[in-house]
Amino acid sequence: MEHSTMTTAKQSTATSLVEVVFQEDLTKQGLAELRKKYPKSLKLDMQDDDDFKEARKIRTERNKLAKAINDRRISFTSELKDHGDDLINKIDVIYNPIITAFEAEDKRRKEEAARIKAEHEAMLDKQRLDIAEFKGFIQQCKGKDSQYIADALESVDLIETDSFHKDIIHEAIDAKKEVIETLNEMYQTAKANEKVEAERAELRAKEEKIEKERTIENRINKLRNSPMDFFGKSSQVIQDRITQLENYTPTESDFGPRLDEVIQLQAQVIQQLRMMLTQAKQLESVNSVAQPIEDQVTSQDVHSVQQAQFEQQEDNQLQSQDAPLLGGTIKSDVFEATTNTDGYIPLDLWPSAMDRAENDELDRVCDQLEVAESHIAFLEAELNKALAA
Repeated sequence: MEHSTMTTAKQSTATSLVEVVFQEDLTKQGLAELRKKYPKSLKLDMQDDDDFKEARKIRTERNKLAKAINDRRISFTSELKDHGDDLINKIDVIYNPIITAFEAEDKRRKEEAARIKAEHEAMLDKQRLDIAEFKGFIQQCKGKDSQYIADALESVDLIETDSFHKDIIHEAIDAKKEVIETLNEMYQTAKANEKVEAERAELRAKEEKIEKERTIENRINKLRNSPMDFFGKSSQVIQDRITQLENYTPTESDFGPRLDEVIQLQAQVIQQLRMMLTQAKQLESVNSVAQPIEDQVTSQDVHSVQQAQFEQQEDNQLQSQDAPLLGGTIKSDVFEATTNTDGYIPLDLWPSAMDRAENDELDRVCDQLEVAESHIAFLEAELNKALAA
């Protein structure tokens, strides 16, 4: 009610002020007189020349009055603006010391608030990056082994979510929980896959080992049976094979843990071939000084004799696979001093199997002697055939 009364009073004051401004041109009394002078009931006939001229005069009067009022308004407005501007300048001088200080502090406070807000947002952005970083462990662990995933799990588990600001701590807690759950699933899957792969690898290793052992066994058998391919061959062919074997060095990559066995077998095979070489040379020598051997002993006979000799050598090797082999020509003072011209008499008494088992050197000598006696028996048989011819 009081506000309405004040508003009405202000309007009344303003109206009075306006009337004062325009009282030189038109007052309320003047308006009343104009209404009396030109009532609504006044009718002029514009077809009548006198009435038309009167209407022209009335219009001119109206235009002059309206222009006077407008000029007064413009003039008053200008004066009012100038006076208002002057009043504002004067009150600014009064208020400025306080207002200037206030506005400076207000600006500082706003800038400080903006700085604090920017720092806060930057801190939140950094912590959001930290959250995104440990979320990135999920992508990093794709296709990795279980140990890598376990290490990532440990790293995520060590993250302290309490260090995150209250505005985003719930984001950090939820993200950590999600990452741990996902990595746990990936870890279990990786472990299961690795177990299957380990079983497959073990199976492959066993198969490869069996295949390698089979290959080694085939190589050894081929080496062991090598002399059989040279029955009935010339001394030159046999010599070439001996040279080839002597120049060959077995390797662990080819024979694995059976390398030592192969080295001994190689020596034994070379020994067998040397015996065959000696036999071949003797036969070739007999051919050159006597009636051709093929008239007395067919090539099949030679093959049979060499086959028997090879089988005897094989039996001796089976009795002692570890026995060293003799090389080259055997020289013995006892043999050279022998005066027996009736031929070689084989031993009829040999050390017992128990004695040989207890003495490696004795066993080795017996093995070599068996080979020598077999060789001597063959040579004597061939020599007798040649003499009888």
